[in-house]
Amino acid sequence: MKVHFKTGRLAVSGLTIFCALAFATSASAANPNVKMTIEGDQLVITSKKDDNGCSVWNTREREPGCIKVKKNEKATIDFLLTGDTKCSLENGTHWELNAVYLGGYDFDSKPAEFGFTSTPDADFNKVNADFNVTDRASGQVTTTHKSETKITIKDENQSAYTVWYKVEALCKRTDGKPPHTRVTDPRVGNGGTG
Repeated sequence: MKVHFKTGRLAVSGLTIFCALAFATSASAANPNVKMTIEGDQLVITSKKDDNGCSVWNTREREPGCIKVKKNEKATIDFLLTGDTKCSLENGTHWELNAVYLGGYDFDSKPAEFGFTSTPDADFNKVNADFNVTDRASGQVTTTHKSETKITIKDENQSAYTVWYKVEALCKRTDGKPPHTRVTDPRVGNGGTG
């Protein structure tokens, strides 16, 4: 996993959670959750690579944060920030979850950029129908629940494909400057309905 440090505007570069949403036909977690913690002011996934239905992933690489949704199942996916959320970066207060982004439709490796600007409309429409993407350029997904330590998204799982996700955490600052940003990026795999 690559880790970048970014201050300033809400630029979505940094530590990304690599987990592909590749929904296949073997067992999956009905309501998967990805647990994360702050370690050294970095967002780190603590879920194991075999969690959330990923113990069997055919030939695809598995990493912590991987999610696999079984064919003909829908999923509610929770991203959970656990442990101490103190932020020791310049003028920082605490870390909180901010957003989930998708990208890399059926990519075997993490995309250089998230979002679906260069993805064909037919493929983007599948992802949008499953995850309700609020911004095609960034890949940001609609949340059904959002708090400082938990973000929930829905996956309708109508089509079979893999997509990468990243979770963004922000460290608010006491000096009024833009927050520090960290992200992490694994994949989700959908089994679809066909």
